[in-house]
Amino acid sequence: MNRAQQPLFEGPASLRHPTEHLAFWLTILFAFPAAAVIGFFIHQSIGISQVALFIIVAMIYVTVARGRLFGSSVMLHKTQYPRVFAIAQRACAALEIPMPLIFARDDNYVPIAALGFGEPYALVISTHWIEAFRDDELAFMIGRELGHIAAGHTRYISLLSVSGNENPFISAIFGAWLRRCSATCDRIGLLCCGSLDAAIRAIGVASFHEFGRKIDYAVFAEQYKEIENDAVMRWGAWLGSEPYATTRISLLRRFTNSPAYDIARQWFFRERTAEPPALPAPGTSTVEAADCSSWWRRFWAFSIDVVVVLAILGSIHSITSSPPLAGPVAVTLPNGVKVTSYVLLFPLGRAILLLAVYLTVLVAVVGQTFGMMIMGLRVVTREFRRPGIFRTIFRYLIAAVLWPLIAIISPFAHRVYLHDKFTSTRVITVERLMARMLPSPGDFN
Repeated sequence: MNRAQQPLFEGPASLRHPTEHLAFWLTILFAFPAAAVIGFFIHQSIGISQVALFIIVAMIYVTVARGRLFGSSVMLHKTQYPRVFAIAQRACAALEIPMPLIFARDDNYVPIAALGFGEPYALVISTHWIEAFRDDELAFMIGRELGHIAAGHTRYISLLSVSGNENPFISAIFGAWLRRCSATCDRIGLLCCGSLDAAIRAIGVASFHEFGRKIDYAVFAEQYKEIENDAVMRWGAWLGSEPYATTRISLLRRFTNSPAYDIARQWFFRERTAEPPALPAPGTSTVEAADCSSWWRRFWAFSIDVVVVLAILGSIHSITSSPPLAGPVAVTLPNGVKVTSYVLLFPLGRAILLLAVYLTVLVAVVGQTFGMMIMGLRVVTREFRRPGIFRTIFRYLIAAVLWPLIAIISPFAHRVYLHDKFTSTRVITVERLMARMLPSPGDFN
């Protein structure tokens, strides 16, 4: 078994909501039709070109926002509010994921959230809420956000958080998947706090703040039956990005009575090291060829990026009224017959230039393109550092000049291509990097 894949999310005892993956792909399939319908009602055009621009802006914004966290929030560690750090450290060790960067900032609405597109992620806790939770409740809240990281939700949720998950349009399009992600991670939070009572109290305090201490949760949970018996009231859940609090409590109670809970507890409390896996410190480790991506994953990442760039070109056309990418052209043949042909109208050079700018900016700023994010890839130097703007420009200049040769030899290049070698950069896979960090079974003896 690949150690990088969390056993909690594998096999028949997987902690994922049974329909989480199905909801994700159905959301992707119907996202654009749903956006078009919403756009019709609000009299705004929402198409693939607008979504593509939103994705690029969101990736840059979320990455730059981490700098704002360093500048305007308190970073927590072993000596700076150790209570929170210790809880997160124990949970990360159990889940076998690296410690995120932990920040405290004032936020009246969101108690805790995980952000980022790759390691190290950021865990942001609200100073308005942090003292409202007891230690076991805080373990649930931290554990469920770490569950988002371990399950691979965070990089997608971070894109949506630019507009806010509670935005009714975001919830209408992505809510079905987000609610299932929430149900999945409530289970992880339950394992981290070790008590159903603590998990229920945490849900109550997160929903009602200090008033949550005065609630009889046995009576509160009975409200779930009223919703179950009324189809119209169930429709209201579709407008939110999280299940109702009563629904979450009911799902957790049902989960504790399932065989999957016993299996998960055995794995969670297995023999293991007390420390979370450590990320390779820049300059102290070297990327190995086995850490790098195969050509087919690069190909699919690049294909996704080409689709995004073509969508952006369509948006540029709609704004500037420049020639469209392609369209019907009437051609009159020598014999007088008129033929309509569908031909390429948009200058190819402009498309290539935009693709080069797209790749260079995102890799230099974010460390990966949207296609790389989807395929679990990241560009780093051989010492696990960020490549920087000048090295990135040089990297893609070489790729632009030598692309025919690169395309021919890439299936036989042992995961390191010409532009990788000449610039000392590498395209690494997330799961291989995680596998390197995890201890071998012999380390416990």
